[in-house]
Order: sequence, then C-alpha cells, then structure tokens
Amino acid sequence: MATTYAAAEREPRVPGSRAAPDLDWSLIDARVLSIFADRDLLSRVRRLQKVELASVWDLTERALEKRRGERFRALAPLDVHRRVLEGLAGESLLIASSMFLDSLSEAEEFFELSFKTIKSKLGKSLDVAAGERAMRAARVTTAAAEVLGSFDAARKYLHTKNFALGGATPAELLKTGEGERLVLNALQAQAEGGPI
Repeated sequence: MATTYAAAEREPRVPGSRAAPDLDWSLIDARVLSIFADRDLLSRVRRLQKVELASVWDLTERALEKRRGERFRALAPLDVHRRVLEGLAGESLLIASSMFLDSLSEAEEFFELSFKTIKSKLGKSLDVAAGERAMRAARVTTAAAEVLGSFDAARKYLHTKNFALGGATPAELLKTGEGERLVLNALQAQAEGGPI
C-alpha cells in the first residue's frame, strides 16, 4: 500500500493535477519529529528480530497512516534546532533510511556509519551530526511526498538524476545542509507549478 501524504486540512494530491500543496516547512518538521518520537514506532523498531529497511518502512508507513489527518503545531526553526541538539532517538537513523533508501548498505553509506554502529544507537540518543542527517533525509522525503502525492513517488524522485540539481540525484545532495536547501528549493518550485 502506498502511503499518500497530504497536510491534515487537504485531500491527497492526485499525481499530475495542477493543485499544488502549500509547503509549510514548520509543519513538515513537526510531522517528522512526531514520527521520530512515536514511542510505539520506536519500540517496534527496537524489537525487530531482523533489521531490514523494508520491515522498518512497513512500521513507519503504519505510523504515518495513523497520524494522517492529525493537526500539528508549527515548530519554529529554533525548536527544531533544540530537538536535534537534545538528541533524536537512535531509531531515527533507521526510520529516516527506510523512508528513502532500499538497503542497509545504502544507509551505512549515507550516514557514514557501519550497521553495527547504527544498531548500537537503538534505544539511545543520536549525536548532532547523525540527528541532522536523519532530519534532512526525512524532511526532504516528507516534502517530496507532499508535492508528488505519495512516498513511492517521493522515493523515485529522490533517486532520479535531476537537471535542475546539476544532474545529481536529490538523495546525493542530502548529506549537507546546502544540498538539502537546493532540493527543497526545487520541490518548492514544483509545488508552485514549475518543472521538477
């Protein structure tokens, strides 16, 4: 089942329609942080017998579906900054990875951590660098799902070379804040009716 993603007050966007969603970054951040702090999801990820991104995505997708229609309080950038400094849940590495990657080896490469190290973070808080990278990945994937109508479409977009991004895939750019800004600008242009 493909999870459709749309803000609480809107109907899911039909791919190809011209009705562009309003991208409210503070609400996208609130949604991402709510998933990263979902106690039931964190517990289920920790209890997985075999850690595979497909299994983590299945759990994440269910958590997202439960939250559909929920209203979130907009977060100021300073609030997001503080949450990352406090340390996101270690499970956020796997949750963010499952949103846009297909394999644990891709997660190892993206986070520049071994699987053993990623697994050792479960039940603990992330350092700022890992938390920022998890936040960037989940924020951009969530924004792409909002613009494109589903996480399946977002995942495809993130792994497709993009002329507007100098021929890079959006996923390649998410390792830095500057790269994230480029991808978010491209998504904002798409939301406003521009080419993707």
